[in-house]
Amino acid sequence: MPELNRFSALDWTVVASVLVASTLVGAFLGKHTTLRDFFLGGRKLPWWVVSASIIATEISAVTMVAIPWTVYRPGGDMTSLSLLVIGSILARFAIAWKLVPLYFAREVYSPYDLFGEHLGEGARRMASALFVAGSILSQSARVYLTGLVLEVVLHAELQALASATGLPSLAISIGIVSLFAVAWTWIGGVAAVAWTDFLLLIVFIVSAVAMLVVISGGMDLGFERVWRVGIDSHRFHFLDFDTNPARAYTFWAAAIASSFGNFGAYGVDQMIAQRLLCCRDGRDARKAIVWSSLAMGVSFLVALVGVGLVAWYERHPMSDAGRLLVESASDRIVPVFAMEYLPDGLRGLVIAGILAAAISTLDSALGALSQTTVSAAWLPWHRWRARRAGITVEPAREDRTTLRVSRGLVLVFGALLGTLGVAMEPVARRFGSVLDLALSMPGYTRGALLAGMLLVLTRAPVDGSGFLWAAPVSALWVFCCAWHGPKSETYAPALAFTIAAGWVFLRAWPDLRGGERSGRVALQTFVMFAALSLCIWVGRHGEIWWQPVASDSGRWLALAFPWYEPAGCVFAFVLAHVLARTHARAGVLDRPAMSRS
Repeated sequence: MPELNRFSALDWTVVASVLVASTLVGAFLGKHTTLRDFFLGGRKLPWWVVSASIIATEISAVTMVAIPWTVYRPGGDMTSLSLLVIGSILARFAIAWKLVPLYFAREVYSPYDLFGEHLGEGARRMASALFVAGSILSQSARVYLTGLVLEVVLHAELQALASATGLPSLAISIGIVSLFAVAWTWIGGVAAVAWTDFLLLIVFIVSAVAMLVVISGGMDLGFERVWRVGIDSHRFHFLDFDTNPARAYTFWAAAIASSFGNFGAYGVDQMIAQRLLCCRDGRDARKAIVWSSLAMGVSFLVALVGVGLVAWYERHPMSDAGRLLVESASDRIVPVFAMEYLPDGLRGLVIAGILAAAISTLDSALGALSQTTVSAAWLPWHRWRARRAGITVEPAREDRTTLRVSRGLVLVFGALLGTLGVAMEPVARRFGSVLDLALSMPGYTRGALLAGMLLVLTRAPVDGSGFLWAAPVSALWVFCCAWHGPKSETYAPALAFTIAAGWVFLRAWPDLRGGERSGRVALQTFVMFAALSLCIWVGRHGEIWWQPVASDSGRWLALAFPWYEPAGCVFAFVLAHVLARTHARAGVLDRPAMSRS
């Protein structure tokens, strides 16, 4: 790998100081003695800490690294921010006034507890599985990006370690980030994560401002020169009214598709919802989610860095080493600039900001994945085993055991995300940028999650038996809409056959033996097979509701990722009604309280 400037002693001191300070903050402010403390922070975190944690979780290293590249690249602009600003703000207000009161009407640990109460335990487990799958995909992409950054910053050190261990340098850099995230989550649960997120958000913002200050100081007219370059090169272009759904960053994708997606991301995705549940009451949670809209300002600040880089490299040449690094992975432009032109100390601060963003998102994911798995799988199994053995489980003893299991799951998921982060490299080549990769990954499963929440909110007169089958078919549908060619032609038929066989042997045949009307079973089976056939057809031939658009290379363009959530949601919502077995029990919204899951 080409050589850039080396990290100085002052740079190392700055990075180490940030990491040590964050660890100490988590250790002292994230103490816990019960499961409620570990997963909900005892429901006593200040709303402004929760809001900052939501922002820190949301922005991630993708914001600091990928957004500047989408602005800096040839023809780049700020249309990607339209997804964040328009859809995100609309979704936050909808969650504040619709979902937050529902969450605080009862003691819940996740949105999926509501699925279980209204749709049945099977629906709760399916929702939990969907969240785990989507989070693993999205966080693996973010871990991969952070590994690329460390490869630039610690190129010499990582190469030496790679030579000594025989491991790829990318795997080593990803392992470093994963270790810190696991440690912070292990120390104090969600409370430690929230307080460290608050500190790391400050570091992130300061580092972005510092980059703009250095860039402006190197211009003849200061920031005015940066602003003029942005206007003259149309980098401030924000809205694109193109109606082609194969394009991601359009006004319609932002207003419609992104509103769907962000409602699911902030209200149904456990990683963000867990933050809201840490607030003292519904009023604080409402303030936390509304004020987290300030994340849009952080994203704009980082986008300005991309404009600044355009102005900078008009006047300052990029070194041969930097150029080769950017050509091999274009998203490296920010760390390359930091290593080439930032002074000692400030270079360390910027890299610390990128690492802070990466770790704050990853530790949030680890806590949410651990909690969801414990609630949906381990606790039900543990209590079933105790009942079968005739043992009465004491709450205090159960809490201690569950805490140990939760910590073990943090280790497991940390190792899994790190491994998949390394494996994400070939997948990343298909996307125009790592930003597209990171934003698209959770869309495969989030549409089905959102459909499940709509079944709860609309008090749908169905049980969760239809959702159990609609959810995996919805994920297959999104996959077929997103991928065309050898991938979907190979995997879609195999997955569809597996689901169809499961339907026949696990649902249709047991229903007939149980006395269900044969006509109803035949109709539902026909609908299931028709839905699976539609998935295969779309995966092979392209979308059916618009004329496919050919790219310059002749390859069919896939459905843009902002539309994954609405496409999956509508598909799952309709199918869940048609495939449902019976009417639902009393509506969850009419119940006064819920026992601890």
